[in-house]
Amino acid sequence: MPLKIVTMVPATAASIKAARQAAGLTQAQAAERFDYSLRVWQKKETEAGTGKGSGLSQAEYELLLLLGDRHPDYALVAKK
Repeated sequence: MPLKIVTMVPATAASIKAARQAAGLTQAQAAERFDYSLRVWQKKETEAGTGKGSGLSQAEYELLLLLGDRHPDYALVAKK
């Protein structure tokens, strides 16, 4: 099955926080999973989309949405 090209709006600070919470991750756990320091992750949740800080890359944001079962087109399925 061919992959669908997904075009999503850039993540905002609020959408990053909501996606992390939906994934059941603390800020520290999310920072570790995405290889950021805790402080950098906290800035992503407060400054993304404001012009002050950078948010997540499209791939990072989509992975976070998948982890929280909030991706609009795809879902993670456990291996058998």
